[in-house]
Order: sequence, then structure tokens, then C-alpha cells
Amino acid sequence: MDRNIPPKIHWAWILLGVSFITLFMNYSIRIGAYSILLPKMVKDLHINLTQAGMIRGSYFVAYIICSPFVGWLSDRIGPRWVISFFSLILGIGTFLMGKASSLSTAILFHAIVGMGSSAMWTPVVGMIQKWFGMKKRGLALGILSPSYALGYGLMGMILPSIVSTYDWRMGWTLLGVSCILLILLNTFLLRNDPEEMGLLPWGETSKRSEFASPTSRFRYNEIFKEKAFWVIGFSYLLVSFGAYILTDLIVSYGVMELKLPYAISSRFISILAFTGIAGGLFWMALSDHLGRKKSLLILHSSLALSILWIILVGGEVWWLQMGIGLFGFFYSPVWPMYGACARDYFPKEVVGSVIGLLTFFYGIGAILGPIIAGRLADKSGTLRWSFALASFCCLMASVSMGLLKGRK
Repeated sequence: MDRNIPPKIHWAWILLGVSFITLFMNYSIRIGAYSILLPKMVKDLHINLTQAGMIRGSYFVAYIICSPFVGWLSDRIGPRWVISFFSLILGIGTFLMGKASSLSTAILFHAIVGMGSSAMWTPVVGMIQKWFGMKKRGLALGILSPSYALGYGLMGMILPSIVSTYDWRMGWTLLGVSCILLILLNTFLLRNDPEEMGLLPWGETSKRSEFASPTSRFRYNEIFKEKAFWVIGFSYLLVSFGAYILTDLIVSYGVMELKLPYAISSRFISILAFTGIAGGLFWMALSDHLGRKKSLLILHSSLALSILWIILVGGEVWWLQMGIGLFGFFYSPVWPMYGACARDYFPKEVVGSVIGLLTFFYGIGAILGPIIAGRLADKSGTLRWSFALASFCCLMASVSMGLLKGRK
């Protein structure tokens, strides 16, 4: 490539497009498939909600074990090959989920899905932030955020038809096979950073240092000495705990507790997703001006209130769908905004590692949330107490974020 001739389309936008497809597929599997197919799996595999939480927990155990490694590996060899290789693992695990015949096999196969999925976020977000200038990262991540919402949103419309025509196993199988597309796209189109193509990050006109400290000498163990790391991490844990209780169990709540038709209950995920698209675009762009901290304070508090709405309206479908829509509007931008926090508070050389380490907190919340919520529901006979716990944790995430000091 001639370094003196700028390309007509900055490669940052090519990467953003490929990353969009990658997250679309990942979240079609991660939230769409699990949440929508869960009621059918519970019945067919003869398991309760606590055991369903164990299946989900296996995913996040593998996810948090692998995330720091893939973040570190991405910083060392670049995200291109990391994302491509783990796309293969994601496809294998998803395909095998369609073959699960017992609780133990479902736990094992879903752990493989989690292993593959671990590289579909940390390296992707770290890579995108290298390709976009400081004032454009919120915009880039905002454009990226509809990808995962669109993924599980469309699953709310597609998977019920597949289940009615075939069964829940076919849903997993087809999604697993479709991961072949990810392997091809990521292998041939991703690039690790703009410097290797002789480019500046999109939105930058000259090379500049964006972080005041000497980043070239920043040691990885210094991450743990930063108070911001622990404050952001604890907040991440709490909101993950609360939010995943609702997203994982809202379809089951409709089918098993409210006795609504499966097609209507599956629609809840689509509503959550499509309102999340608008929320992601709006809040990520706003956060570039308002700041990540203030934005997350508003988002966490709003999540808590929207979950309370869902509890209080009971089986009134129209009001229930409105509450789910509000939840989606505030839910979708939360995750990329934590990724943006990593770049705002730490040097670019360690962004992948920071996001990977923060994902450990996220994973703990996501592991414990569905298991504790499932146990509480099995004991009490209702998911409403589980949702109340979710609301409380989202509120506490806001309190924790309020303790953050620093640049944004």
C-alpha cells in the first residue's frame, strides 16, 4: 500500500463493518439462542431453573477464564488471529449445543461456547478503539452497539419459527454452522492497528499522545494499583449480575410464570434488542460529551427502575412490553461504555488487557446472577423476587460508579 495515497474509504470503517457482523453473530448465540431456547431446553432436558443457571454459569466460567488471556494475547500478537481462531471455537461449541442430551453435556458444550465467545468482545473493542480517534470512539462504539442488539433481536423472530418447524436443537445447529462466515471475514479483512497500514486513527489529523503518563513504560501490574480499575470492575460486576437475570429469564418468565404463548414471550427479547439499538446510538454518542461516568450513573439507575416496572405490571402484556423496551434502551449501551472507560482511564498499550481483566468482574456477576435467581425462583415459586434482586444490584452499580475519580 502506498503510504502517500490515502484510501477513499478509511480501513477503520471496514473493520467496524466486520466487527459489526462478528458481534451480531456472537450475541445471536450468546443472548438470543440461550434466552429464547431455554424454556424448550428446560422441558426437554428435564431440568429446573437452578440447573438452567448452571448451564449459563458454565458459559461464563469459561468466558472469564479465557478473557484475560485473549486480552493479553491480543496485545501481544494483535486481535486479527485471536478473533479468527476463537470464531472457530464458538462455532464448534454452538453446533454441539444442538447435540446436548443431558445437563452435563449441556454444561460442557455451553462452556465451549463461552470459550469462543471470550474473544468476540475484548479484542474487538480494543481493536476498534485503536482505529478511531479519541473524540470518535464513543461514536464508533455507538455504531457497533446495534450489532449485538440486532443479533438477539432477530433471533426473537427467527428462532420460534425454527422451533415450531423443527425443534430447539436445530436453532443451535444452524447458528453453529453460520460461524464459518465469521472465520472467513475476520481472517481476510481484519488488521491489527492503523500503523501497520500507514494510517492514522480515523478522526485524527496528526499523531499525538492521548494519555499523560509514559505509556511505553506502563507495567501490567500497575493496572491493579489503579483505584479506577477496582471501582469500574465492582460496578461492572453488579450491573452484570442484575442485567443478566432479566435478559436470561424474561422469556421463561413469560412462558412459565405468566403462561403467555411462546411466540409472544420470545418477542420480549426482540423488543429489548430493538429499543437497545436506539439506546446504544444515543448514549454512546452522548457519552463523548457527557462523560462515561455520568452516563453510566444514569443508565444503571434507569435499569433498576425499568426492572421494577416489569415486576409491578405483572401479566399486562402491553405495559410489560413497554417496561422491557425501556430496559433495552438503557441496557444496550452499558457494555460498550465500560470498554470506552478502559481506554479513557488507561494507556492504549494495555487496553486489551484492561478490558480482559474487567471482564473477570463482569463474568462473576453473569455466573452468579442466573444461578442465584434460578434458585430463588425454584424456592419461592416466582421470578419476581429474582427480578427485585436484579433491580437492587443495578442500583448499587450506580452507587459504585459514583465513587470513580478521574478524567471522565
